[in-house]
Amino acid sequence: MRKLLPVILVFLAVSCAAEESSEGFSVVASDFPSYDAARAILGGKGGVTMLLPPGTESHSYDPNPRDMIKIAECDLVVYTGGASDEWVRTILSSLDSPPASFALTDQVQLLWEEQKEGMETEDGHQHDHSEHEIDEHVWTSPVNEAVIIRNLSDVIVSLDPMNEDIYRSNAEEYIARIMELDAEFRSIVENSERNTLIFASRFPLLYFVREYGLDYYAAFPGCAEESEPSARTVAFLIDKAKELEVPCILTIELSSELIARTIAEEAGCDVRVFNTLHNVTASDFRSGKDYPELMGENIEVLKEALN
Repeated sequence: MRKLLPVILVFLAVSCAAEESSEGFSVVASDFPSYDAARAILGGKGGVTMLLPPGTESHSYDPNPRDMIKIAECDLVVYTGGASDEWVRTILSSLDSPPASFALTDQVQLLWEEQKEGMETEDGHQHDHSEHEIDEHVWTSPVNEAVIIRNLSDVIVSLDPMNEDIYRSNAEEYIARIMELDAEFRSIVENSERNTLIFASRFPLLYFVREYGLDYYAAFPGCAEESEPSARTVAFLIDKAKELEVPCILTIELSSELIARTIAEEAGCDVRVFNTLHNVTASDFRSGKDYPELMGENIEVLKEALN
């Protein structure tokens, strides 16, 4: 996208007049966490468009000209604000009259991606990806998500005050569901035998483990570009899984389970998927699953992993 930006902006300038704006308050969201937050607050008022297609890799997404038209014509853009959607800031800065914007990463205290023991390349060096990267997956902590929902509702109310009562009510109901999840996670951690999770994949859950005082080992930091861990990393995770006698190896949604199954087979345990909500499957999107439902699927997984 970055190489094509000048061409796309010309297309944008020519095409905007031909596009009709949707009626009512309109939000464009870069990815699922942004989409879900806006959808929860708006309810049936206005419309929310998610640019990232369900089931696709969020870190390599490039917008097309029609996406950019949607951004130019909407009332509010909601986006993560990390490296994976830096293109949103580029588009907004190129517009003469940009819409209002809301970045999830501006709402909470940020963490830097970590280099944990075992995250090594084939030559024995640690991955250097996270040295200059924040961890953008702020929503993986339900406490953070509640803050995001409340702050986003304030912004939406300021832009569409006629529907303030509806937006406030929707936000508070959603926050109540999220905090029920938070209470369940805390109860599981407090009553579990173990305190460590092992992920055979990227690890976009730093905010989650910090929130609940958990430790972890993983193949890669949060937004690492690598898709296959080194032999050193696989051997390390196998040894660690055996040492800790973990009940299961975890992997994240929309990722290959091949390495996880290899580690689990060697360690004599199972494989489970832990939802991070960076994106969702097409079927989950069509069925309207939301943050409390998808994050709630992690309750039984967490129970198994820690006991």
